[in-house]
Amino acid sequence: MDVDPHWYDGYFEDEWLDLVALRIDPERTHREAEFIGNALGLQPGMRVLDLACGHGRISLELARRGLEVVGVDLSERSIELARDAAEREGLAIEFMRGDMREIAFVDEFDAVINIFTAFGYFEDERENQRVLDAVERALKPGGAFLIDHLNGISLWARYRPNIWHEIEGTETLFLQEHSYDLLTGRNAARWVFVHPDGRRAEITHSVRIYAPHELISMLEAAGLAIEETWGNFDGDELTRETPRQIIRARKP
Repeated sequence: MDVDPHWYDGYFEDEWLDLVALRIDPERTHREAEFIGNALGLQPGMRVLDLACGHGRISLELARRGLEVVGVDLSERSIELARDAAEREGLAIEFMRGDMREIAFVDEFDAVINIFTAFGYFEDERENQRVLDAVERALKPGGAFLIDHLNGISLWARYRPNIWHEIEGTETLFLQEHSYDLLTGRNAARWVFVHPDGRRAEITHSVRIYAPHELISMLEAAGLAIEETWGNFDGDELTRETPRQIIRARKP
């Protein structure tokens, strides 16, 4: 499957945002934010960076709990929606558009989060490592990083090259074609949205899928010490079967 190596620039502006991200159940967002707060020991007044924050669903939840939040994302429309939502609620969140590799913060945050498989976008693994190196620099000494990613071992066991369903409440048909490259560890996908009026929209992406030990090695290479892992936002143990890998690592 042919995917533009810069697929992530513009990918999150239209169908992905309207039909995937903006349709996430608020209860799920609340549950995830609750887990994040507990896993990181967040207290009001702490400073948190939401890296690849999207339209701010987690940032907003954390700010409602008294945290000082900065959100960074490449999607211009997502940042605009996040700013509008924060303004409506009177929440003092700083949302900025930027590349996750280029964040310039140094020793500034008590915690950094990266949620919803927002990592592994870049074809060159050195570029993905740059993201983690930037996270380490952004953290205060003793600060913690929480990353939520697909569990590659679980995904490989249940891999489906083709999936389709109707998006609930929209009458839009959602078709997914997946192709996994064993040599690069990347999963390429073509997503096709067929709207009720017959209009079709197609987007493609390619994401590096990591086994837990691979992601842990990269975190350690960035100078972060692994503290705890989970398999989902219910706090279950990370196993071969759990769909997610959630890892907490700390800057010494």
